[in-house]
Amino acid sequence: MTQMTSTTEIINLNASSVRNRVLVLMAQVALTPVALEVVDLPTRSGTINFLGSALSISLSADSLLLVLMPVLTCAGVDWVLRDHPDVRGGEIPYLFPFWIAPGFAALTLAWLLTRIPTWSLWVTVLLVGLITIATLVFAEYVALSPYARGYAVARLMLTGVSYAIAFGLFTLIYSARERSVISATLSALVAFGLALDLMAPHIIGLGTAATFSLVVGLMVGEATWALNYWNLSNWSAGVLLLAVLYVMTGLAQQYVQDRLTRGVLIEFGVVAAIATFIAWQLANVH
Repeated sequence: MTQMTSTTEIINLNASSVRNRVLVLMAQVALTPVALEVVDLPTRSGTINFLGSALSISLSADSLLLVLMPVLTCAGVDWVLRDHPDVRGGEIPYLFPFWIAPGFAALTLAWLLTRIPTWSLWVTVLLVGLITIATLVFAEYVALSPYARGYAVARLMLTGVSYAIAFGLFTLIYSARERSVISATLSALVAFGLALDLMAPHIIGLGTAATFSLVVGLMVGEATWALNYWNLSNWSAGVLLLAVLYVMTGLAQQYVQDRLTRGVLIEFGVVAAIATFIAWQLANVH
């Protein structure tokens, strides 16, 4: 109790500093797409051989945005989290798993911005995305310490937003209709990263979290490869891939916590059945 109270008090004292750092980060993230919209950059195209077949690559302002926004966000999140008392005290030796959800949120935002034709909707999506990223950064900060007040709420928020990000990225990846070696690999990387954050590696251990997350990523990647052979709608594919991520990550968490019972298996089976039904309904809309 004393440790929890002490940590909570320190976090409260750092609230102003953390808020200022997050505002600086959001300003940088917001200026990046605006600057790239104003500057007229030339487009460069090239072709490389990948696994025996030609793969065309186009470098433009949009592709630069897809790289810059996640990189800036990850660097900014690291800067914010280093102000946490547990990090300064050396209790958390690594921070990279906590960059993942905000970084993927920035990637989702950048990807959406490249697809929006109207300025009003573009600005609205940018503002909503900035609020989402800022909320994630605050939640990551609080969730660093399991003794902090609001830890449970922060973890719940991170879980919900992470699954929303996963659904968005899975849908965008599938909608691109790229070759399976590309789409499946991207989906696997997204699933691995988000599962690693959701597994709370600073609590259960990085090795354990990474091992289970790798299995989750491989399962999602294999599912993506299989779905590419079906004529599914983008929404249906997104729902099914999200269900695979949710079920596999949830089972891994329950196993690590020694709570994997018959009731838990039934619960996840019901979730998978509901997701399949929703995907089937969305397929009919397509």
